[in-house]
Amino acid sequence: MARFHNKLIWLTSFALGVSVSFLRDFVSKTTNINQQLNYPLENIEKLPIETRKTFKLTTKKEFKLKEDAVYRKQVFMANYRPIKNSAGINCTKIIYNNKHEISNAENIMTKPLSVKAKLTPDFYLNLTNTCDLFRDSRGYIEHPLSKSEFEFPVAFSLLVYKDIEQVERLLRSIYRPHNFYCIHIDFKMDKTEKKVLKKIADCFNNVFVANESIDVKWGQFTLLEAELVCMKTLWAYKQWKYYINLTGQEFPLKTNREIVAILKVLEGANVVDGSLGKARIHFKRWSSAGSPPPHNITFVKGSMHVAANRYFVDFCLHDPRSLDFIEWLKKTKIPDETLFASLNHNPHLGIIGSFLGEAEEYPLKPYFLRHVIWFPGSRVCYGKVVREVCILGVRDLHRAYNSIELFANKFYLDFEHIALDCLEELLYERTWKEYIEDIPIDTSYYKHLHYAKMQLKP
Repeated sequence: MARFHNKLIWLTSFALGVSVSFLRDFVSKTTNINQQLNYPLENIEKLPIETRKTFKLTTKKEFKLKEDAVYRKQVFMANYRPIKNSAGINCTKIIYNNKHEISNAENIMTKPLSVKAKLTPDFYLNLTNTCDLFRDSRGYIEHPLSKSEFEFPVAFSLLVYKDIEQVERLLRSIYRPHNFYCIHIDFKMDKTEKKVLKKIADCFNNVFVANESIDVKWGQFTLLEAELVCMKTLWAYKQWKYYINLTGQEFPLKTNREIVAILKVLEGANVVDGSLGKARIHFKRWSSAGSPPPHNITFVKGSMHVAANRYFVDFCLHDPRSLDFIEWLKKTKIPDETLFASLNHNPHLGIIGSFLGEAEEYPLKPYFLRHVIWFPGSRVCYGKVVREVCILGVRDLHRAYNSIELFANKFYLDFEHIALDCLEELLYERTWKEYIEDIPIDTSYYKHLHYAKMQLKP
């Protein structure tokens, strides 16, 4: 009996010591996950972006997700890859605003040898030669983590112009096999980096590189043009429910499970920032057009970054009134802050999910898509300010992580890298904790906002 007990202990220790890759192979063979789910993603046909019109996902009827705890742990063992900060910082203490741990992190980052080496284009070029190895070693989540998420795909656009590693880490954080992604590569980007992003996209069936590369310049129509290019690319895929646009220097503050739960309680409403008051202050932006906006559109100032339903995207891309308005905006300044805000706050256009009434009249309409600190402003930036925007540092993480916002803007890899490292680590761990423990998401705050209550319904 003692020999059997010792042997059992040895086997247990051996099992705990094997690589995660071996565990994944073992679990896949013993539980046959793909067969149980009837979700053979590796067999999805990879066609050129120009010709592929549908993404061949399994139908809802065929999708069966076991809800028992044992199965969730098996999926976890097969997919989990630890993502830890290299400095050994306790990130949980950071987001609880522990002064000692924050000071420790800052001391580490001030040392000459603490500069974090970036992953090079050559690293990605070599790794993406074998896509299975790339996805597996980089820790992409290739399994739906809930039926709720699977049945509510989200489309993401990413406008990028630098820092391959940061872009790839952003993609990894938001990637799920049932979502859709478009990457717009700025015309100015290095040729080798462009090649890297295209190779990364080729390792997935639901990640696309926009077939146009715009030379984006802030304040000009080119920024909006690049956004519309990705919007057109993603429109071809009919499964997604909401469209969210990001930039390469942003990072999520919420898990995909949380984002989906929040979007669901909005009941189709668009989350678009807009202010008539700010439009009146900045009226000179539109004076160069030489004529009033077409179709009795009242121009509204807001943000280019939105969470929009399919009706909004359809109207924006195809309705003649929107196309006329876009042409009018080409003559104006900073049109990216006008198009989406104006379309969503002119209810006479009839866009389902758009806002009824003036935004300033409804206090429960916070812009919760982005955590961004402007300078000058009411909130302190503990990082550094670049072009009036705070580059978030370690001391900013506590406020950002515990905020109502869905994404944080912005981070630089070469500035206080532990801030991004910790956010990435915490979000990844929270993703799996929510899945393993099947944690319900509290959406009560978002449910009572005026977005849903004051939306134009069919």
